[in-house]
This record gives sequence, structure tokens and C-alpha cells, in this order.
Amino acid sequence: MLRIGLDIDEVLADFFNTYLSLFGNPKSDGEITRNVQRILSKDKDFWLNLPKLRDIDFVPELYCTKRVNPKQWTKQWLHNNGFTSSPVYQMFYQKGNKATMIKGRCDVFVDDSVSNFKAMNKRGVPCLLMDTPFNQDAGPVLRIYSLDKYEIEEVYNLGKEQSLFSHFEELY
Repeated sequence: MLRIGLDIDEVLADFFNTYLSLFGNPKSDGEITRNVQRILSKDKDFWLNLPKLRDIDFVPELYCTKRVNPKQWTKQWLHNNGFTSSPVYQMFYQKGNKATMIKGRCDVFVDDSVSNFKAMNKRGVPCLLMDTPFNQDAGPVLRIYSLDKYEIEEVYNLGKEQSLFSHFEELY
């Protein structure tokens, strides 16, 4: 059985649309980071009431996120939305690489962020890109369209067979 790790925001939870409803369109990624660190990091209701985007048909090996809120709020959101209580790894440094926290703990990881997707694959953690409206410029390589375990396994196996993970730097 493939050990699958999952990001939370934009993979399981609708962070961005909820953010937009509060702050409007940001002028930069830095503006989002500032608002999250200065305001939302202290707003328990924001994190607990994010809408659920997708269901899963498997038990994830772990969750890994770059949220700056208390980890307990993330665990509570997962519980409230019917997700298993698998370990949660939380990186508070936005420019950090999640691979340093989870390498060897899962076989494949699913993330929506193109920068996380690239960084993880380059550091030896096979990562698939969850299709979202915000990452369409990244191309189709290692992209998935649902959290169906068979789709994840199929794309992961295809990536291994075609050496996409081991030659990732040549692709991006």
C-alpha cells in the first residue's frame, strides 16, 4: 500500500477563496503572507471554518502544512471534517522545504503549490501536483485531478516508470 502524504490548504481546505472574501485580491504573495502572519494566525474561527474541498478514499500517512496557526486548530479542522488523525507536520517558515520534515515518512506527497511541488521533488520526496485554478501554468507533468487513491497510485507509478522523479530537475 502506497503511503500518501497530503497538504491541507487548497488540497483539502478552501483557504484561498475564504482569504479573498476577507481581504480581496492581493497585490503580491507577500501581502498574503503578512495578512496570514499578522491577522489570521490568531483567528481560530477562520481556520476552523474553512470549507472542505475534497473527500479522500484512503487513510493518509501524514499531513504536512506551512500554516502559522496553532497545530491544534489544524488537527481540530481535520477531525471536524471527517479526516483521520494521522500525524500533522507543520512548517512555520514559508520559504522552507517540507521535504526536510517528511522525507522517508511517505512514498508520495500531494501539494497544490507549484513551489512546494518543485522543491519537494528536487529534494527526493516524490510529489504530485493537485490541480487547482491557481496552478495552471505548471503544465501537466505529475498532475492529479482528484484525491482518488487509484489516480494517485497511477500517476505516481507512471512517474516512477518514466523516471520523472529522478530526473525532475531536467523537467523544471
